[in-house]
Amino acid sequence: MSIVSDNMKYLRKLHGMTQDQFARRLGIKRASVGAYEEQRANPNIDVLKLMSKLFNVSVDDLLKKDLRKIRETPNMLPIDKPAATPLVAEPKGVEPQTLSSIFDQYYTPPAATPRPQPVPVPPAVSLPPPVVEPPKPPTPSAPSVSAYQAPSFNNKYDNSTGATMVQMPSAEYEKTSPQLIPYVRQSQWKEYIEKFNQNEYIKRLPVFQWPLLPNGSYRAFEAGDDFTYSNAFLIGQFIGNWYDIADGKTYLLVARNLGVVCRRVYNQVKIKGTLLLSSDKNTIPTFEVPLKDVLEVWEIKAFFSTVLPEPTVSLDHLKHLVNQMQEELNQIKK
Repeated sequence: MSIVSDNMKYLRKLHGMTQDQFARRLGIKRASVGAYEEQRANPNIDVLKLMSKLFNVSVDDLLKKDLRKIRETPNMLPIDKPAATPLVAEPKGVEPQTLSSIFDQYYTPPAATPRPQPVPVPPAVSLPPPVVEPPKPPTPSAPSVSAYQAPSFNNKYDNSTGATMVQMPSAEYEKTSPQLIPYVRQSQWKEYIEKFNQNEYIKRLPVFQWPLLPNGSYRAFEAGDDFTYSNAFLIGQFIGNWYDIADGKTYLLVARNLGVVCRRVYNQVKIKGTLLLSSDKNTIPTFEVPLKDVLEVWEIKAFFSTVLPEPTVSLDHLKHLVNQMQEELNQIKK
């Protein structure tokens, strides 16, 4: 299956994916992708169907056509594609015409018009000067506001056939800088869980701007007691699919029967269908939450706090103070 191997490698690189990213999209091991591309193994029909859905290419084209020749060579047309028609049709041969015939055909002599009669001029009458009104200032036009489309998190996983339900994240929530970031206070968490997917509710939330963030969908939440710093706001970037959740990173989750929590997350969806949540505070226990209960996932990209953290005591500084006290005690004994 050299054609399948070449097509797989070409489509993966065309969409800017590494072998590891490509394997996660298909729900297979990265080593399997390497074996397929190096022709050490052949993909089964389930993998071919997932590739067909992911790249919008038929399974028949993956097996029989060299997609590199069709896509990388714009001048090369497929065999069954009709030849392009010329943009300007060639004029048909016509008999030459004389200049007089063309003149007679298109020229119409003007009709005789009567000579205009002189119009009597009335005596001069003094008129008041015209009143000139000052120009009106231009009416400011309201800035165009594009329709907001709330992003949705893919919390579906079907392992009955061992295949991952691939749902590519929507690009409708991508924005350009500077971005307006809505924020949700802790007192609004209960209302937010009920209306998080309603566009009218999201547009009524207060907003602010934050520099140096790449394009994406962002939201800020007031941190609870599970965050290290008090009186803080967490700025998160939206995660559209559960398989993009990386182990050990800090996320802010919105879930049923749980609320809004900030945790380090470990992805156990393929094993148990759950996410393992661990806190940086030793007093908060670790627990699992089913994927189907998760409504939104936001990866923490920045935070700000209105309270400065308490200074930590340096061990070296304490050691220096103890040595000074010891020297003073020795001088007193002498």
